Amino acid sequence: MAAAPAGEVPTGIATPDQRLRVFVSSTLEELAAERRAVRAAVTRLRLTPVLFELGARPHPPRDLYRAYLAQSDVFVGVYGDRYGWVGPGMAVSGIEDELDLSAGMPRLLYVRTPAPDRDPRLARLVERVQAEGGASTTPFRDAAELGRLVADDLAVLLSERFGRAAPAPPGLATGWLPTPATPMVDRRAELAAVTALLRDPGVRLVTLTGPGGIGKTRLALAAAAEAAPGRDGTWFVDLAGVRDPADVPAAVAAAVGVSAEGRRPLLDLVADRLAGRRALLVVDNAEQVAGAAPDLARLLSRCPGTQLLVTSRRVLRLRGEHDVPTGPLGTPAPGETTPGAVTGSPAVQLFVARARQRDPAFAVTPATAGAVAELVRRLDGLPLAVELAAARVRMLPPPLLLARLDRALDGVPAAALDLADPDVDAPARQRTLRATISWSHDLLDGAGRALLARLSVCADGCTLDTAEAVGAADGDLDVVETLSDLVGHSLVTPTDTGRGEPRFRMLDLVRVFAAERLRDRGEEEATRERWARHLAGVSARAGAGLSGPDARLWRVRLDDEAADLQAALRWAVDTDRAELAVRLAAPLARWWWARGLLAPMAELAERTAALPSAASLPADLAGRLLWARGAMRVTTGSPAAATPLLERVVADARARDDPWLLGHGLAALAVTMPPGGPAVVAALDEALAALRRSGDTWSVVLSATVRGSVALAAGDPVTAARVHGEALELARSIGDDQLTALLSDHLALGALLAGDLAAARSRLAEAVDLHRRVRDQEGAAACLDVLAGLAAVLGRPAAAARLAGAADAARAALGVARWPTHQPLADRLADGLRATLGPDAEQRERAAGAALGPWAALEEGLAAVGTSAGTALDP
Repeated sequence: MAAAPAGEVPTGIATPDQRLRVFVSSTLEELAAERRAVRAAVTRLRLTPVLFELGARPHPPRDLYRAYLAQSDVFVGVYGDRYGWVGPGMAVSGIEDELDLSAGMPRLLYVRTPAPDRDPRLARLVERVQAEGGASTTPFRDAAELGRLVADDLAVLLSERFGRAAPAPPGLATGWLPTPATPMVDRRAELAAVTALLRDPGVRLVTLTGPGGIGKTRLALAAAAEAAPGRDGTWFVDLAGVRDPADVPAAVAAAVGVSAEGRRPLLDLVADRLAGRRALLVVDNAEQVAGAAPDLARLLSRCPGTQLLVTSRRVLRLRGEHDVPTGPLGTPAPGETTPGAVTGSPAVQLFVARARQRDPAFAVTPATAGAVAELVRRLDGLPLAVELAAARVRMLPPPLLLARLDRALDGVPAAALDLADPDVDAPARQRTLRATISWSHDLLDGAGRALLARLSVCADGCTLDTAEAVGAADGDLDVVETLSDLVGHSLVTPTDTGRGEPRFRMLDLVRVFAAERLRDRGEEEATRERWARHLAGVSARAGAGLSGPDARLWRVRLDDEAADLQAALRWAVDTDRAELAVRLAAPLARWWWARGLLAPMAELAERTAALPSAASLPADLAGRLLWARGAMRVTTGSPAAATPLLERVVADARARDDPWLLGHGLAALAVTMPPGGPAVVAALDEALAALRRSGDTWSVVLSATVRGSVALAAGDPVTAARVHGEALELARSIGDDQLTALLSDHLALGALLAGDLAAARSRLAEAVDLHRRVRDQEGAAACLDVLAGLAAVLGRPAAAARLAGAADAARAALGVARWPTHQPLADRLADGLRATLGPDAEQRERAAGAALGPWAALEEGLAAVGTSAGTALDP
């Protein structure tokens, strides 16, 4: 039989059944199981599945499927890896031809995910459909999930597209709002903001935006209920099942109780119903039909008394729109572990309420409070995530649930994303976190998906310059415009850094999902390379900036970048990029120290030196790495192991005439020598001269601090006071609070050893204030040592032991050791306290001090020495 001419529909080929027909398009062999699942889903709904293999074989394939399409009512497309067969004389495969011929029909399209071997032609086809709009692509993993999705989507489609408007339920004349199954937790500020807008007659459109699962619908319903009194009607329009913007007017009409009349547009009929009324329409889940925004604007223009309250993952971008971003629930502050403190946070309150639905006996106890607090923090306070986790408490107590979540967020297959809601009436798009995030992801265009995936390498958000460096691979997308789109979809949130430059962050769960997409795209290594090299450039600029007038601004920037710098450094080491690792770490030595990160840096320095690529480091970087290893061995309590490395550093720096490296190498080497000898003084004097020649004032101050401490250890308080005093003035001149605090500690120690207790206390009061301000835990430990000495001199041995215990615990938490020059003084103090209190009592007091924590111990120390000093120093 000859094929029908192009453009004509073959006649005489009847489908097997004359009921409502669902045409199923896909490759045959590859997706055989999926086709069977779809066929079963269609049949269960008492509809007729129309599949190519059911047809009469004498007809040519193209004639058969074109005839079947012409007689079908709904098009279902299922796509996996293969593009399908391209017949003779055709430019596209059968499945692309079927998709093109289905234009104008209701479409349900499903794409198997993951599909690492997808034919590029099929990938382009899917991207084209997504870019054109009018139909969304739903991901599925296997045939069983596909069958469930098709059944659900067909049921919604048929009820909204083919069914007539249902009779109005009782009370529809004045509106109807659904009642949430569970009460809203917190949201007082957001609720007040929304209701205030709705009470303003000049406000016509309010949009609640935020990521999926944030609680927009509950907030909208609560606000609508509060704003309902005095209105002529309040109606709820659920767009969750609407995929085509063209179907939005029908959904609005059905909610309001308006039926089609002749050929008049439905929205005109709705406008007739609402004209002259003070009405509120709550339009829920508008993100996937944002193309209907002009229709909603037209409705508002026809109905001056009507307001719209819309929930969406992105703004509608209409004139007069008031955007109310909806953020996560508040979580407990880090370190809060008592039930009273933990249960005060809204996120924990939601967790407890949801957990008690599954286990009425559930309560936050001292044993579980810490785990519950950390759990909701790791879930970013995202209400849906908190609820899904809480629903598992009968099977997984909070500590086990936290352990599972930690593994998920740290890169083990992301089980957190697959936490499912056991309630069968939960919306399909929110049955798992993965489905919730995927819903938003599927609304992005190709550029948005690419940028979201690439930004997932940023551990703690990024500035715009980082986004541009990481996001554009060979300039393949406009980062600023695309980033703005991601913000509009509530997948990325700009946060105020206080410096006039926003930092763009994702929720952790969104980042995990985006990281999976990055791996699927095969771009992870290249993206991380761009990210790490950009941060190495930031490190170089910051290292220079820390010595200049913009030092405070750079410290703030580095604090923001701390997680990313460490993650990039670990990645460089793990992937044998020694040069990149040194360029990331070396310029920031003073900042790593200020932030109490020397112990992890010491480990990474040793690992870097062991890399095969370390053998080919440039000479200057090799010298910096060798110095870092030596200096950090001193800092972590292994001075003897540091000596040979530092001797090599000094020799190399002399040979290359590197004054900065020579000064730091000599200063660190001097600390490993016995104090008081001429070699130590000569090394430190040469170090100071070299560092002055380098022009780095900060390094001069640090080296002078070491020089003064050596003088103190050698019994020369006069020299120590002079050197430390000069260094203090330099530290103040460059505005470095950490060095200023450290020098105040040293001057207090000198005053204590000289018997000037009033001066010691005055210096300590200044130091404590500075340590608290910069949160320098190692500096706080040094201050506690001096406070302990002063307390002992004032006859407060128990307080002295507590302060000494707090100092030791603070250093142990950081993984650092006391400066070698101060160890003999600490040993003398410990011997005296044991003799006075007895060994057992001294240990008990030390343990009590360790439990205090450094900041509380500083307060106790000031009180202890201040009270006694008031009488002891006034004879």
